[in-house]
Amino acid sequence: MESRYHIRRLVIDDLETYFALRLESLENAPANFMTSYREEKSSGILHYQNLLSHKTTDNLILGAYVTNKLIGIVGIYQEHMLKARHKSNIWGLYVKPSFRHQGIGKALLNDAVLHATHVLKSVIVNITVEATNMTAKKLYESFGFQEWGKEPCAMQIEGQFFDECHMSLLVQ
Repeated sequence: MESRYHIRRLVIDDLETYFALRLESLENAPANFMTSYREEKSSGILHYQNLLSHKTTDNLILGAYVTNKLIGIVGIYQEHMLKARHKSNIWGLYVKPSFRHQGIGKALLNDAVLHATHVLKSVIVNITVEATNMTAKKLYESFGFQEWGKEPCAMQIEGQFFDECHMSLLVQ
């Protein structure tokens, strides 16, 4: 059954529901995110409080909602160094398991890419993905992202190493 959803930018009033979903993502899929659940739980909320309080367009989080319930998230930020401001980075894409395979992740990614290319005027949009996460890689490839490198042993979780693929979408 498909759910009707809408996507909007998250604001400070969304902090607690966002942080709960962020922690869920880290707990459910630890190899898909560089930050660990424990690190995020102990220090992350202040970072997101600052992020969601600011109204700038160069660093934000989008959320997907079904009947006022946050069920998906994605972050995007523009590089701040003058020589790198033509680049944006997408991070933290997550959809609650019960809402997957309904196009919500694709819609979140689409809105993030549109924000990067139309609002931030980015020429390159970067994303990283755990090397064996084929579902995410296929989604990114469907948008035109191309893998340009693989970092071996990028993450270590309980003694197991995970590689990370670096992918970019060249807009021009």
